[in-house]
Amino acid sequence: METKVKDSIKEQINKLKKENNAVILAHYYVSGDIQDIADYVGDSFYLSKIATQTDADVIVMCGVEFMGESAKLLNKDKTVLLPDTNADCPMAHMCDADKIKIVRDTYDNVAVVCYINSTAELKSLSDVCVTSANAKKVVENLPNKNIYFIPDENLGRYIAKQLPDKHFIFNDGFCPIHKDLTINDLRAAKQAHPEALVLAHPECTEEILENADYIGSTSEIIKYAKTSSSKSFIIATETGVFHKLQADNSDKTFYPVSDRQECPGMKLITPEKVIDVLKNKSNQVILDEEFSNLANKPLEKMLSLSSKNTVKTDYVIVGCGVSGLYTALNLPDDSDIIMISKDAFDHSDSFLAQGGICVLTDDDDYDSYYEDTMKAGHYENNPESVDIMIRSSRELINDLINYDVNFQTKSGEMVYTKEGGHSKPRILFHEDITGEEITSKLLAAVRKKSNVKMLEYVTMTDLVTYGNKCLGIVAKTSDNKILEILAKDTILASGGIGGLYKHSTNFPHLTGDALELSKKYNIELEHLDYVQIHPTTLYSDKPGRRFLISESVRGEGAILLDKNGERFVNELLPRDILTQKIREQMEKDGTDYVMLSMAPIPEETILKHFPHIYHHCLENGYDVTKEPIPVVPAQHYFMGGIKVDSNSHTSMDNLYAVGETACNGVHGKNRLASNSLLESMVFAKRAALHMQKNAERIK
Repeated sequence: METKVKDSIKEQINKLKKENNAVILAHYYVSGDIQDIADYVGDSFYLSKIATQTDADVIVMCGVEFMGESAKLLNKDKTVLLPDTNADCPMAHMCDADKIKIVRDTYDNVAVVCYINSTAELKSLSDVCVTSANAKKVVENLPNKNIYFIPDENLGRYIAKQLPDKHFIFNDGFCPIHKDLTINDLRAAKQAHPEALVLAHPECTEEILENADYIGSTSEIIKYAKTSSSKSFIIATETGVFHKLQADNSDKTFYPVSDRQECPGMKLITPEKVIDVLKNKSNQVILDEEFSNLANKPLEKMLSLSSKNTVKTDYVIVGCGVSGLYTALNLPDDSDIIMISKDAFDHSDSFLAQGGICVLTDDDDYDSYYEDTMKAGHYENNPESVDIMIRSSRELINDLINYDVNFQTKSGEMVYTKEGGHSKPRILFHEDITGEEITSKLLAAVRKKSNVKMLEYVTMTDLVTYGNKCLGIVAKTSDNKILEILAKDTILASGGIGGLYKHSTNFPHLTGDALELSKKYNIELEHLDYVQIHPTTLYSDKPGRRFLISESVRGEGAILLDKNGERFVNELLPRDILTQKIREQMEKDGTDYVMLSMAPIPEETILKHFPHIYHHCLENGYDVTKEPIPVVPAQHYFMGGIKVDSNSHTSMDNLYAVGETACNGVHGKNRLASNSLLESMVFAKRAALHMQKNAERIK
């Protein structure tokens, strides 16, 4: 059991750090006490980068011997101290010069790729080093066809599966901790915790990896656990990582695969030993200069290749709302996919959708559903697109149910509600957070796909083009690095334009980035003036995003009142017409809002169907079961956008657009309530299928 570091020890260490201009680096596998006193905690790749960036004169490397050697190789002029020289990694020694010579003599055009968990001697005999976090990227960027991967066979085989164009030769090395985790251990852990997701390090055996829900480096496992909606995890790597996992996720539970997941070398490091080396400058890492020069080159090459700003993939998807997520889910599992999100993954407008999702209730409903959609759109809709959406709706709903989306039911049957512009109930829902229910389930499904790499806080800044052909995108990361992503096909799913408006129900980062780039490259646009205003958002005199009061509230019977408490309009008019009526009434009354009364709705229905609206209003001083609330129109949805055909293909080759940023003509001049989620996913799937069958591939 870890103990909390005493304040006196922390004070002593801080004093010594200041006196020596020292920095403490710690691996995730050391004890929690050491992680708590370290300046930087990370995996091997992160610590390697930090070692090259620090201004400290002294580096205390809290890890095993090879980590101290790597820090010294990258910082020849700095003093590197190891708290315990007996801290070693057995795998670091599981290759030798003779094996490497045999491979070099046997194969032409071979690169010796050395896992950073190795001795300086092995590094000196290698062409490039890698970590578990950057191995794929580094090897992918090597010009060599043949790859001799040392010393860890398990990691090598994992990377080889992702790079079929390379020929891998494997060494028989392994990490004893990860190799000792057996499939029987994992099965027992799963039996004990069936709800838990399995997160595994690629040093694990193939049997473990095949049964994992997610595979990643130590830092990637930490990030996955933090962003996942799951509340329990089985962790297949060294137990030291539990300290960080639990610190970042107090509401989640983590279980080991077995009781044999502790690296004895890592656990030799103690706060007292850190104090000792700082006091005495003992246990310095000393390397022969000539030897160091040889061993340093593979490390420097690793840092260079891993920071290279160009990556290649099969598909790049810009946006992580329902359209982007559903596109990814319908692309082949054997393809490489990169998804970027301008903000957090759960900050897409899809999460904000309250009301529900339309569906064709039965064959007899087709004509009325078609007419309702066309009428709401002022008959400016594309009839073909409307027909495709309606006829695809039931299949889509069944697919969402297979992704565990939980729609409201009664006695085992779907419950349908009615919204403005609809002639009958045909809208499925989950409380008043249908968008969150659908999007979160799709996001969870995408996160389980090993072929999809998801990048948060990455903003598309440009397209990569050749003539009228899209070759990928240029993006900027949160730390202002420029990333070029080359892809066979590019999918724009970047949402609407609400961020350009003072009052909007949208997230503020949705600023029409794809539209601006389309203008730059003469990609055809359509109906940029078709902007929908939602009639009912909660009035506030505070700046920022407006809280939506769902169409379904009016569908269930809520009424709109003027300043005298009199009903003044049919609440189920199409959105644009109702917005006009509300604005006319506000002008007539000389008010900044009208009132919405839920008095006609039974209190039980309010609390069951609209719990989040109820609580949000309560937080703002309104009890909707007892009093009306002030509402006002606000920008809500964009019906125009990048012109696409029925397969979501734009006027530029190999470029697709889906969701709110695309215009396929379904909505016409005004969107019918609850058609947005449906339309986005129907045409996202068509895009995915079209890319597989018909899109021209770059060489």
